[in-house]
Amino acid sequence: MKTIALKERTFDLLKELKEKEKSESFDELVLELVIRRENIPDSMFGSLKGKTGGFKSEERIRLWKDENRR
Repeated sequence: MKTIALKERTFDLLKELKEKEKSESFDELVLELVIRRENIPDSMFGSLKGKTGGFKSEERIRLWKDENRR
């Protein structure tokens, strides 16, 4: 976790936007703003998260080994 310094006006604007966007946190709000600004596709942020089953330990180990082959 990191801390950033904001001027009071910037904080007030972010606070208002957080309420309008119904974001649960400032982190969620800032991430969404960056994604929109940079046109980052959902696929880069695990858009299927929660929609598929988790990986078993054996599957994770196999994937990590495959990744190290490059």
